[in-house]
Amino acid sequence: MLFVRGRKQLREAEDRDAQIRHLTDEVARLHDTEAALQKARDAAEAANLAKTRYLVGVSHEIRAPLNAIYGYGQLLERAGAIDPAEAARVIRRSAEHLTNIVDGLLDISRIESGVMTLARDVVPLPEFLDAIVAMFRVQAEAKGLRLDYAAPRNLPAYVRADEKRLRQILVNLLSNAIKYTPVGTITLSVRYSGMIATFEIADTGIGIPPADLERIFEPFDRGSSDVAHGQPGTGLGLAITRVLAQLMGGDVSVTSTADVGSRFRLRVMLSEARDVSVATARRRSITGYSGPPRTILAIDDDPAQLAVLQGLLRPLGFSVYAASGGAEGIDLALR
Repeated sequence: MLFVRGRKQLREAEDRDAQIRHLTDEVARLHDTEAALQKARDAAEAANLAKTRYLVGVSHEIRAPLNAIYGYGQLLERAGAIDPAEAARVIRRSAEHLTNIVDGLLDISRIESGVMTLARDVVPLPEFLDAIVAMFRVQAEAKGLRLDYAAPRNLPAYVRADEKRLRQILVNLLSNAIKYTPVGTITLSVRYSGMIATFEIADTGIGIPPADLERIFEPFDRGSSDVAHGQPGTGLGLAITRVLAQLMGGDVSVTSTADVGSRFRLRVMLSEARDVSVATARRRSITGYSGPPRTILAIDDDPAQLAVLQGLLRPLGFSVYAASGGAEGIDLALR
């Protein structure tokens, strides 16, 4: 009888222990679920804040050139209120800035949605770099700066890369170096090893505070520097530069000391192109039109766009017919 009672008490104790373990496991799972939900809520809130900052940045950057275009357009409507040539220059610069913003937004959208593809151009790398340096050396000297570049001897004659995107990256980095360097020197150095090209752009400019070293790669975020906020630009250059570099199998990083200067390091994969029979054909720059007279049918529902097209094409010797819609365009084409 004592043995039976002991076994019963043992089973009851085991049952209590099992219930306690079960409750403990349930509490632990509940805590894990709550932690996961909180993490998801935090991520959603962070995404919403980022989206809000992004939209605020977009609206601000777009509004500025639009205001200039609108304002100077109003002044042109008043006879003698402003020099038409000056107004035209401001409107054109504002339109170019607006176009750059839209192009930048489209680039980011294509990259994020995975629809951007890279070309496989055959690029004469030494000539390509010489041309970029020559372009920016003029800008640097106009500002009283020195641009140093010495081409390394081991650069391959030709590489395979998306020439447009590689130029876009280097233009962004060099233009920023010149923009944020009031006095001193910008240095471009290049190394090539094992299909990896490393470009370093160093300057003696205003530098970047440590807290801003990652912020500057976010769209429309120029960091906390008042000087940076006072400079013209879309605020998209470095964001696009980083994602393009990553798309090309590399990355871009920066080290900097405030009031001393910055060093941006770009690493991308550029495989050497050995079969260059097609690429060695001399490239011919195309300007204007020198062919036989042509007739062009332009279709656009915006009268202003049609007027611009006609104004650009007729001086080149084209006969231009304009239609405001598809039906009208088909009617003109069938005549």
